[in-house]
Amino acid sequence: MSIKVALVGASGNIGPAVLEQLLNAGFEVTVLTRQGSDHTFDSRARVTKVDYESLDSIKNALADQEIAVSTLNVGGVPLATHLRIIDAAAAAGVKRFIPSEFGSNTVNPQTAKLPVFGDKIKVQEHLKTASRDSGLSYSFLITGPFLDWGIQHNFILNLSGPVVPLYDGGDRPFSSTTLSGVGKGVVGIIKNLDVTKNTAVYIEEARLSQKQLLQLSGKTLDTENIATADLEKEGYEELTKPSPNPAIIATRFIWRAIFGEGFGALYETQELSNDLFGLKSLSEDELRGLFAK
Repeated sequence: MSIKVALVGASGNIGPAVLEQLLNAGFEVTVLTRQGSDHTFDSRARVTKVDYESLDSIKNALADQEIAVSTLNVGGVPLATHLRIIDAAAAAGVKRFIPSEFGSNTVNPQTAKLPVFGDKIKVQEHLKTASRDSGLSYSFLITGPFLDWGIQHNFILNLSGPVVPLYDGGDRPFSSTTLSGVGKGVVGIIKNLDVTKNTAVYIEEARLSQKQLLQLSGKTLDTENIATADLEKEGYEELTKPSPNPAIIATRFIWRAIFGEGFGALYETQELSNDLFGLKSLSEDELRGLFAK
């Protein structure tokens, strides 16, 4: 019998990639989406509309599900909604909850202190409490920045201007994963529930520095060094303003977490679940192809 998986929030940047991999793996997928939404999804998935303000509405939608995966934007969607979904999953008897953790290494204490990850830490704490009080377990999938998205949107390497910003010199390597790789990581957790229970799960498809990415891009551009400590300072300064700019806050702290020293952005080989999940590293040709796209 196929495993029943509920996917909460299958649109946005990461949701479609996760949905595609869940369906390709042969799981019976139900997409939970908000009432009033006219978004369409892959016809292989069942779609259930819920009121995210109602615990009972979410609980009813999760009533026969074994796994719940959230790709809702943590920070963009109110924290209360994320916590309510967890409570509903626990009440509905869901076995495993995979929160929208994908990205920086928030298990690292230094990263966890950055304000941009405050809601993610509260979600983690809520899941740990729920796992003690119910049959719900959890897995935190740590993937690093989204490599293809980060290139496309000039986030991890900005090639749009005459000068390329290199953070802390651009020499420090970091772990990263494509959007489809994140989806494969979610599938890997579901296929290996015992060893991924109540723990952080690390995956990567590449470990590269900004300078290596620049070389792979094939472009010859001038560069400038930007200290990530200064970026962190800018983030905190923005927080003190009467109307802080969320984009400035998010980018400064996330760049600090990816490129700064001591934030655990390069995963230890023994931590990785790549072999267990059958997730391969991208070749140089595949990496160059990301720039070509």
